[in-house]
Amino acid sequence: MAAFVSECPDEQEMRRNLLEEFRSVTLSQAYHKIWFTLCKGLNEGSRRFPDQYIDTCSKLWDLLTQSEIPSPVRIMDFGGGTGETTEPIFRKMEALNKQMFISVEEPHEDYLRKYKEIINNISKASIDITYSGPFQDYYGHSVEDLRAKKAYPQHLQDTVLALHVLYHLTSIFDDPFDPYENMKQAIFAMYAILKPGGQMVIVLANHAVNIIGSASLKCFEVLFPHTLGNQKLLFEVWQNLLFDGGIADVLDASFPKFRAIVQQENVVDHVVLPTLAEVGIAASICCLLGLCADKSPFDQRVVQFCMDYVKTDGYKHGLYLDSEGMWVFPMKTYYITIQKVAIE
Repeated sequence: MAAFVSECPDEQEMRRNLLEEFRSVTLSQAYHKIWFTLCKGLNEGSRRFPDQYIDTCSKLWDLLTQSEIPSPVRIMDFGGGTGETTEPIFRKMEALNKQMFISVEEPHEDYLRKYKEIINNISKASIDITYSGPFQDYYGHSVEDLRAKKAYPQHLQDTVLALHVLYHLTSIFDDPFDPYENMKQAIFAMYAILKPGGQMVIVLANHAVNIIGSASLKCFEVLFPHTLGNQKLLFEVWQNLLFDGGIADVLDASFPKFRAIVQQENVVDHVVLPTLAEVGIAASICCLLGLCADKSPFDQRVVQFCMDYVKTDGYKHGLYLDSEGMWVFPMKTYYITIQKVAIE
């Protein structure tokens, strides 16, 4: 099957405008533009597929089991972003009259400010600690050291969250490249601050099986062939440690007084965007994993390549044009819970 369509004038203009936006930007700026486009598509997907939104929110609430935890509830949110994802959870807890102490790690200062504003507007919630350093600052440090630098709260936590954040641990261009060690250290950092009986919740899209991962693999093969093996290895680490639950054995070996109980569920989200050019932008996000804070110049060829790829190969990964002229593709998202159980 060839390209979906010959580009109409509106499509051509959107492509030109988007390419111009990415002409002289940093990797960090490019990442946030791409993330904004993907979020726009997910938000539209939530509107057009209402069961998707209800299922995702209710699933997160059910997994967190916050209604069963006695007040006060202590939560640490790694890579908390603006707080918009967790706000509905906090509002539900407020309605249950639960007192909350929230700790947040978020390196983007503007996002962290917005997160704190949300907490300040929830009567039952208050900020415990905030840390604006990257996740990598936690690697290899003791709980005591991290508390001393105010990267950890003083109390162990009932719940630890990592919602769409573990993408940022490793860049394909890292040298040395060790996604296994990076993932292990990140999970250790979250598990260490979790109280016995507490629960960690990880949300991560499995890009290896969607158009986003396929576009990045082909892009690296053509533009940066020396990195192709790295991208494949990264996806293998996600699969083995998280989606297949292999992290349980790793945790049990390093925390012998506890047993990690790992469970996974997945839902299919839908990304809905008006033009193929925007689909190409969204599909390029895996090319910038681990680079969201990098100030180096962005290579515009990346988004150009991904725009071309979705035109010719998008149909292989579920991309279709709906009855209202919108482009839709599926994205499988995993909800992974890790419970920390003391061995008696």
